[in-house]
Amino acid sequence: MNIGEKIRLLRKDKHVTQEELADYLHISSQAISKWETGASSPDIESLPKLAIFFGTSLDNLLDFSQSQIDAAVEALVAQSGRGGSDPAASEAFLRKALEKYPNNELLLTCILEDLQEQNADKSRSAEIIEIGERILTCSKDDEMKIDVLRILAETYHSMGEQAMAEYYLAKIPGLNFLYYEIAAAIRRGKERIANVEKLENLCIDKLICALWMRREEADEEKRVQIDRKAHEMFTFFKSYPDYAHMAGLMEESWNDGTIMKIYQ
Repeated sequence: MNIGEKIRLLRKDKHVTQEELADYLHISSQAISKWETGASSPDIESLPKLAIFFGTSLDNLLDFSQSQIDAAVEALVAQSGRGGSDPAASEAFLRKALEKYPNNELLLTCILEDLQEQNADKSRSAEIIEIGERILTCSKDDEMKIDVLRILAETYHSMGEQAMAEYYLAKIPGLNFLYYEIAAAIRRGKERIANVEKLENLCIDKLICALWMRREEADEEKRVQIDRKAHEMFTFFKSYPDYAHMAGLMEESWNDGTIMKIYQ
């Protein structure tokens, strides 16, 4: 559905004529007709007035295009090869897509992750910071913002700029676990299960990472004990189908010493 069709349906639902809508907007009825036939589109100043007139939100008014954009961007991300062995190629593909969909937060986030993969020598740190700031400016997704804040804090830390690392760290809410715990308690059905799963995954992930950090500070004898405890946990989690895949990946990362890669 294009915006002209959306306007036509909203107008019909409200039982008003093209002339009445035109009078409200102080434009000609011919302009309304052109919108509804797709010959032209409303300018940016008309959009809020249309939303007010129809008693709806801009998001709803523009949903016709956003859903199409989201689907197109997700398809491009799937084509990019993201998460494979060539993050540079994925980055180049996604940057090309970004030219068509400027400031799209999914594209920006995927590019940010590709940059992280290529930043072992810290040469891409400035780009990571620039992309991260763009996401914080345009994103409405709180979870995404928290992850970006983490990345910025880690990047500045790796650059030796601890004051900036602390600045971004301080912006990360300390109640993520509590949020999911409360959400799981007050919701029912699929929404409840979704929040329980998020809480479980956060707990498992952070527990294993915390155990590794304790291992790094331990002596050799203590490390042996921590390794044994970690593998007992992996075995336990792998016995549950919902956690088996994630636990297997974490065990592999533990064994090859890369479990804390995102913090390096």
